[in-house]
Amino acid sequence: AALSSAAFAGETPKVTIGGFSDFQVGIVGEDNDSTERAGAFRSDNEISFKVDGKTDSGLGYGGQINLEADTSDDADSQGFNASRTFVYMDGMWGRVQMGSDLGVSNTMKVDASSIARATGGIDGDFTYFGVGTNTPTGEQVIATPDLVLDYGAGQLGDESTENFNKVSYYTPRFSGFQAGISYLFDTNGSNRGQDVDRGDSTAGQAENVFVGAINWEGKFDQVGIMLGANGEWGNGETAATEDLRTYQVGAKFTYMGFAVAGSYGNWGDSLSTTAGLDDRDFWTVGAAYETGPFGVSVTYLDSNYQESATVDNEFNNLSVGVDYKLAPGFTPYAEVSFLEIDSGAGVGVAEDNDATVFIAGTQLSF
Repeated sequence: AALSSAAFAGETPKVTIGGFSDFQVGIVGEDNDSTERAGAFRSDNEISFKVDGKTDSGLGYGGQINLEADTSDDADSQGFNASRTFVYMDGMWGRVQMGSDLGVSNTMKVDASSIARATGGIDGDFTYFGVGTNTPTGEQVIATPDLVLDYGAGQLGDESTENFNKVSYYTPRFSGFQAGISYLFDTNGSNRGQDVDRGDSTAGQAENVFVGAINWEGKFDQVGIMLGANGEWGNGETAATEDLRTYQVGAKFTYMGFAVAGSYGNWGDSLSTTAGLDDRDFWTVGAAYETGPFGVSVTYLDSNYQESATVDNEFNNLSVGVDYKLAPGFTPYAEVSFLEIDSGAGVGVAEDNDATVFIAGTQLSF
């Protein structure tokens, strides 16, 4: 027992408390706006607890709990109390994270949203202001640069599946390269936190799911480069469910405050219950500039989602964002997104929707 205690002795783990408080006003103008007013306020708050320790033998360990601190349920349907909880171990061999956590496809991907300012541009907060509320939910689109497991179930993405319980492993970065892999038993139900769903025959769901990612970063003179690829693999739980097979590739370049980035992602016919619906993909491109406390970006996403043998739904979003670090941890921002939803059912049908979403807000990070 004495030898065991000596081997794992170390300093008392350090606890760090942080979080953010974000207040926004959103102004929306859209074609399908029946019975809806143009403006709304929104508040988003979170408190995080991070625990980090290390033994004398060099084993790092700890965890993180991101608590929701709002007067409503989480808008992303990620949990009533917390949005992300995990424990970890790390060392020279890499890092393992276990819990209701983001997978490596989310944390290691490279796309235009990685350089977006304000709320995140094409992967930002425009989805929270009811855009498309009057568009039939059957008109599925790909509205954010995510693969299937990170996209969720909503028409404009709700992120309700990205924090499923999982185990993830990250390699050390070597010569600029890093790889990661996550594993989930299945994608049924909620399967986060204490919820357990062992169902094994649910149509439209996958089992034995692996998520993989690899990226490389380097610098030539003053030009920074990051290249990345990520994907998802899983078996359909029923004979009528297509297997989960997705991928995304992206690149980012930086130079003296300037940045450009882009990506291409493909869902194929993943988890479809109708054979042959494999024309589902998206691409992104963007540019940004940062000087001192000021930042600005322009990002664009274009996608296609094959709904049936004769219907393809198209979506595009051009987003412009600016922010200014007025004081340490205090950042006002503004963002405008120009959205277009075109249903393959025909030009001018009720399912089509054009929208402009303007968001102004202030985030306090601590």
